[in-house]
Amino acid sequence: MNPPSVVDSILSARYLRKGEKDFTDICRRVASALAEDESERARFYEAMVSLRFLPNSPTLMNAGTELGQLSACFTLPVPDSIDGIFDAMKEGAIIHKTGGGTGYNFSHIRPEGSPVQSTEGVASGPISFMRVFNAATDVIKQGGRRRGANMGILNVWHPDILAFIAAKKKEGDIANFNISVMVNDKFMDLVEKRQFDTVWLTRPQTGAKVTVGQIWTGIVEGIWKNGEPGILFYDEINRHNPTPLLGEIDTTNPCGEQPLLPYESCVLGSINVAACVHDGVIDEDLLRETARMATRFLDVVIDKNVFPIPQIGEATKRTRKIGLGVMGVHDAMLMIGLAYDSAEGRAWCEYIMQIVTETAVNESHRRAEELGTFPAWKGSIWKDLTVRNAAMTTVAPTGTISLLAGCSSGIEPIFSFAYTRKNTVGKTFVIVNPVFKDALVQTLSDMGFAGDERAKKAEKVISHVHETGTIQDLHWLPPGFLALFKTALDIPWRDHIWMQASFQKHVHASISKTINMPGRATKEDCEEALMMAWKLGLKGITIYRTGSREDVVLALKEKTPAPTAIPLHSESATASTAKRAVLEKIPALSIDRPKELAGRTYLCQSGCCRLYVTVNLMEGKPMEVFIRTVGSGGCDANNSALGRAISTGLQNGVPYGKFVKQFAKVNCISAIKNPSSEGHSCADVVGRCIDLSAKNQSISTLSDWNIRKTGEQRLCPDCHEPLDFGEGCNQGICKHCGWTGCS
Repeated sequence: MNPPSVVDSILSARYLRKGEKDFTDICRRVASALAEDESERARFYEAMVSLRFLPNSPTLMNAGTELGQLSACFTLPVPDSIDGIFDAMKEGAIIHKTGGGTGYNFSHIRPEGSPVQSTEGVASGPISFMRVFNAATDVIKQGGRRRGANMGILNVWHPDILAFIAAKKKEGDIANFNISVMVNDKFMDLVEKRQFDTVWLTRPQTGAKVTVGQIWTGIVEGIWKNGEPGILFYDEINRHNPTPLLGEIDTTNPCGEQPLLPYESCVLGSINVAACVHDGVIDEDLLRETARMATRFLDVVIDKNVFPIPQIGEATKRTRKIGLGVMGVHDAMLMIGLAYDSAEGRAWCEYIMQIVTETAVNESHRRAEELGTFPAWKGSIWKDLTVRNAAMTTVAPTGTISLLAGCSSGIEPIFSFAYTRKNTVGKTFVIVNPVFKDALVQTLSDMGFAGDERAKKAEKVISHVHETGTIQDLHWLPPGFLALFKTALDIPWRDHIWMQASFQKHVHASISKTINMPGRATKEDCEEALMMAWKLGLKGITIYRTGSREDVVLALKEKTPAPTAIPLHSESATASTAKRAVLEKIPALSIDRPKELAGRTYLCQSGCCRLYVTVNLMEGKPMEVFIRTVGSGGCDANNSALGRAISTGLQNGVPYGKFVKQFAKVNCISAIKNPSSEGHSCADVVGRCIDLSAKNQSISTLSDWNIRKTGEQRLCPDCHEPLDFGEGCNQGICKHCGWTGCS
């Protein structure tokens, strides 16, 4: 479980309503708003307060309130007309305001350069309108508690597909959208046969030929560089379309796990599988009981929901789709002793998802017998079985609710077994995974360590994983322990895909998951992963190569000597008063400067002036910084003082990364207004120069570095801590305060 102060900060920022004091008040409000009688209210309340099941955030935020919008997932059609396009943008703004995320397929908009008869002009194309949607999202706050999140999709057969693939090539562009290419089997067949010279389409007006190879290369390049675009498999999605008579599906919600027809919405909820494990064994009866209750819960939400626009209510009630999923999967596997990247582990996960789905179908059938089928049941895939819901299961991102539940996210592997988290008042907590900690102590005991020696060994291991995110290089630990306790980056990317495929076998909709690749992964690896996903029958895939977006996914320990050990009895690392007193008496580390230091000088543009920034290195590390203003503008005295202050800190042991991180948070109105500025402020520009110099990059200008660097330290807009890019969300999820860029 997370420290109470961390949970409390998330609750107060996102979920607590007027008069509510804690999580039990939220559970009480939600259960009372949804239940039809006292017995059902008690069941709903118990499942939530025990953290065994939680619905999506809009339900926790809005149930029992005047707003009353309870769904997370929406899709809206975007027709090829100005009226239709701006209607879709207006409807999306309404959805975002009420707490939902929206998916759009822009493929119906005519390509750039096409004639527009009504104005005798030419069309600007779908990407231009996607930018307008993005700008609208920027100014909409979801009820003041969640910002808008979007999925932008373009079919691979649209003439503007190359421009779409490159739309987010520059980090930070169209930031409120995940983007995905909808590919079909015909295209993938040509790729598999390496028929890259095949002309796939011809652009109107220009007559330019676009080959399979151009599109495929663009997709792979984008994924390798920054994780976008994602890929959706059109034919696989529609092979499992539960209501084919209502039309084909070409759109998903923001994280891709919920394919939906136009104007449909879906309410999501997740079972905490770890909460169903007792004494190293899954309690199947409890899991089934929870799945049955959750299916009823989510079905009731449809009837209690206040839909933001009438068409959404009509389309949603026509199919009554719900999305029951899981979280805490990796936690549960560790409790049982199953490695995430093992065949046995995948078989167990497949069995767990089978139980959840079969139970959900059974409960949906029972409710259909009592209340009737969903209206579009005739002609659906359920012709041999009456059910209340056209689709019942999905695996959604659980970024915030898994923080509340204190469990691992969705079906993702744990990122690190020890990491730093800050609360809203700046207090730092070192979170140590309790399963890992208990297993470590037991393993050390089995190895013959006891007392202080065992405690010191454990401290050493925890400090190591806190700093590096892995224990796989600690070869003195038993092989069995190392094999079990692998983190997301320890697990080969193929095993990530196999795990997603194991769950997909028993999931009606799709799965929000990120395929983690190491920074050294090649474009060929990305290419192979896409082909593997298609052949395994996945409906979509999101790939993230470590370091292509940010330096640190979660805040691992700074690589400086730790002043205090991490206590095993607590998940919070707080120095004792006595130790603090001793530390305060230790003199600062001072370094004698040699007569000569090598370094680099950069000519940079800030918001108000041009700067010469010189960074001198000692043993490969930044040791002093000189800043001089070029020409008019700026303040040479302030910049000189800034350089002296940085140099003093560096020479007294302050890690250069601290300056880089803190300066990245400094914003200046001049820089914001100046499109040529190479940072958010003069300080940020200097920080980027320090970072460039420290990493000894063979790049000649700061502008070139910014192309690579921007976004690598993507920070949470609320607490300014590094964002986690996982669960199919390329906008980021903050594991510190619960902020999420994706619904």
